[in-house]
Amino acid sequence: MPGYGYAKVAGSMKDHWRSLMGSYFNERQSLSGLFVVVDIRRSLGDFDWQMVNWGHEVDCPVHILLSKADKLKRGPAKSVLLQVEKELDGAASVQLFSSLKKDGVDQARVALDKFVS
Repeated sequence: MPGYGYAKVAGSMKDHWRSLMGSYFNERQSLSGLFVVVDIRRSLGDFDWQMVNWGHEVDCPVHILLSKADKLKRGPAKSVLLQVEKELDGAASVQLFSSLKKDGVDQARVALDKFVS
């Protein structure tokens, strides 16, 4: 659900999305991993944390892609990565990712392979 955490919609719509996603995670038997895409220029929001929590509730590994990493210089991007890793405290794996420059694609594939193997 692109933009679910940043969308400018009514609170009732966000509550509806939260309910739908909660049902999905609780009932989906074949789910083997969860990617959460977070814009590197934003901190992890409530919805991102909810996704991490849902993953843990159903014993599903979570991997966070800090997208748009190309928007920051290398040093600041690495600082954000380290900050997010600290915040997560092992609750999820995390990496830098840029779809524009294709940075992090191989690392994301490795995470995906771990989900399905």
